[in-house]
Amino acid sequence: MKKELKIAVCVMAVAFSIGLNITGLMPVLSLISEKYAGIDTSLIQLLHTLPYGLLIVGSLLVGRLTSRFSNKTIAIAGMVMIGAFGAFPFIVDSFAVLFVCRALIGFGFGIASPMNTAIIAQLLEPGKRAGYLGLHVIGMGIGTMSGNLLGGVLAGFGLRFYYLIFLMAFVCALLVRILLPDLPPSSADKAGRSRIGALIWILSLMAFIHTLFINAYGTNISMYIAQNVTADPQAAGLATAVNAAFAMLLGATFTKVLNTLRRATLPFAVLSAAVGYASLLFMPGIAGVLLGSALCGISMSCFNAMGAYLVSISAEPESVAAASGVYSVIGSIGGLIAPVVMGASAAAIGGNTPSNQFVIAFAGMMLLGGIISVYISKSKL
Repeated sequence: MKKELKIAVCVMAVAFSIGLNITGLMPVLSLISEKYAGIDTSLIQLLHTLPYGLLIVGSLLVGRLTSRFSNKTIAIAGMVMIGAFGAFPFIVDSFAVLFVCRALIGFGFGIASPMNTAIIAQLLEPGKRAGYLGLHVIGMGIGTMSGNLLGGVLAGFGLRFYYLIFLMAFVCALLVRILLPDLPPSSADKAGRSRIGALIWILSLMAFIHTLFINAYGTNISMYIAQNVTADPQAAGLATAVNAAFAMLLGATFTKVLNTLRRATLPFAVLSAAVGYASLLFMPGIAGVLLGSALCGISMSCFNAMGAYLVSISAEPESVAAASGVYSVIGSIGGLIAPVVMGASAAAIGGNTPSNQFVIAFAGMMLLGGIISVYISKSKL
């Protein structure tokens, strides 16, 4: 296999494993609630978001780890943790064990998440990075979809079998072990002097705000459809499928999008979501839902790929892993607090309804797109 093809497979493998974090336990939370009927509902719901605690810790420690271990080793270690802690509840059937494993799996996701950007920056020249970061988006999408589909099939045999989906991370780790070229760790001296520049913090803040508002789509679309369009549950499934399809399509064509839009790529990513929310609010029927879903998928995919690309070319080579970790953490925090912030904001304008959350998200994306456009016109971004 050619070197670049090997890198592409490895990027997809790492991203696939990260996509399993998006799937998490969402498909089986109701089954877990039934099985552990004596456990408080809030603890059951916490199982899905619990990994974010150590995910943040792992992402912040990545910069220090790169001075002792290669990016390849760190990526493999992260995927092995995902596979081990994800599948262990199949062996030991206990809520306490499940709770602890869900916490510990977050560290695996945390150290694996920044690795693709770091590996791509280490092995490829800047002009070739955009396409591979597009593959990263596609790999995450495939991982999420595979987790949902295969997990649903396995859960049909019993709840414990669902946890076996995380064994796919071991296969991904093996691919990286075999195919990825050996990567030397950053020297301790360079890693100790590495700094995260102001631009990385600005990009991270943009990611925080974008994640805050784009999260409104995923948490509200099914309720919005039921309340405003149709009670048919298949409509929500169609909308989320369109959202995922266009996100993956953008990832596959990201290089062409970047070469066409250049400095306008980031504003395009943000304003696509603004137009998507406007479509949901003002275009009647399922047509508005599908157009809004497609545009929100494009926005999420394009912003994630462009943000990672800008981090990869803005940080010093020895700082890319640390910078990617900071970018990942700050963006993740936006997603964690989004339900609370968006709910409170919607309540302030008349009630916490899906429509009001979409109004807030529309206004926020318009404002963010305008600010980014002005910033880019006056900077070298």
